Amino acid sequence: MVPISQDTLSAEETGKLPVFLIEAGSIPEAYYEALKAVHFGGHTLRTQYDRRNSDGTFLDPPGKDARVTIRIRDPFAQPRFPALSYCERGKYIAEFLGAKDHLVVPYRELLRRVREGEEFEATEWPYCYHQRLAAYPRSDGTTMDQLELILDKLAKDPITRRAVATTRVPEIDLFMASDMPCLGEVQLRAIEDEQGRLVLNMHTMWRSRDLYKAWGDNLIGITNLQARLAARLAEKMGREVLVGPYSETNGSLHLYGQDYKSKGMDRFFTRFPTCESFVQRARTSEDLCEREIIPQLEDLLGEPTWKFPPVAIELIQELIEDFRTGRFVP
Repeated sequence: MVPISQDTLSAEETGKLPVFLIEAGSIPEAYYEALKAVHFGGHTLRTQYDRRNSDGTFLDPPGKDARVTIRIRDPFAQPRFPALSYCERGKYIAEFLGAKDHLVVPYRELLRRVREGEEFEATEWPYCYHQRLAAYPRSDGTTMDQLELILDKLAKDPITRRAVATTRVPEIDLFMASDMPCLGEVQLRAIEDEQGRLVLNMHTMWRSRDLYKAWGDNLIGITNLQARLAARLAEKMGREVLVGPYSETNGSLHLYGQDYKSKGMDRFFTRFPTCESFVQRARTSEDLCEREIIPQLEDLLGEPTWKFPPVAIELIQELIEDFRTGRFVP
């Protein structure tokens, strides 16, 4: 781990967004160092989500913001699950891997609704990350599985730098009233180690991230995708492929001002004065899978709200078996 000292975090410079580089051995370590960097060294900024009263006066204090690049040497190092989470992680993993892709409104209908400013129902979504990557919407009404295509590129030529998938659909995203996808791009690199094995490195680019309430859950979701892509590449190539480092670049990694009092960010460094104290509270994959991940996936299967099609039910059942057997805990 390369810790960031509070003494090295420079004072704010007017009009200049700070940039930080963090390298850590595990997800919990990276989480702590990112929180420290943005809290102590981020620029004080307001957001579109800061609440106001009737006369326009801000009710929330401004938050903190920075550009941050993070590299995690082993995203499956144990303990893997940070103590900080704001979702049911089992259900979120299923969503990140495609269980709710069927909720996305078809392209042409979506384009009309976005341009006309229509609202979406709770079970009608403008996008899912996995849907944009595995069923990218094209203007002719067809879709494209970018993940399968970039794995084909790697299987044919492991040294390629062109294994890149995007979520961006500008003619939709730039006109959405609420939010465009935070995740923008995924790049895979297959690097051979000294024993001749391929190691799948993943790099992602994010427009914006809620560091306190979303980053850790995002990481659990996307590194599960990384592990499955490594397994799929191994099938295509007929050789061993290991899960390698994960890295990312964030245009805006931020802490919302309202989360300091309402969510406890103001007490975070009192509760966890050191990185070690935060990592000690993290949980292993084995422990969390049995206690939370598998039960949440089983509950998800029984939720009628989502009206899962057969392919989604099959995916969730596969995930339950994967976690039960430890298949994707490299």
